[in-house]
Amino acid sequence: MKKALIVILSLVIFVLSALFFAQNDDLVSVNYFLGKLDWQLNWVMLACLFVGFLIGIFSILSNLIKIKIELKLTKNKLEQSKKELNNLRSLPIKDEY
Repeated sequence: MKKALIVILSLVIFVLSALFFAQNDDLVSVNYFLGKLDWQLNWVMLACLFVGFLIGIFSILSNLIKIKIELKLTKNKLEQSKKELNNLRSLPIKDEY
């Protein structure tokens, strides 16, 4: 039941986005530093969506890599602390009161 609902919802979103894409077919001028392009509005919106998606993915990946490096360093410190604790536990206790 849940999978069927997800499929139906995905189809509805796909149909609505296809209708939106078909309605926005006017030509627009895209001016950038090196020149000018005349594109259809739907392709400009799709390109902006794709570029934004890529920027988001790269920012998430950079944070993920940073967190994984910190986790690895923390695990190394934990292993070192465990070894030190085991070494200290193995030392004989001397009572010098």
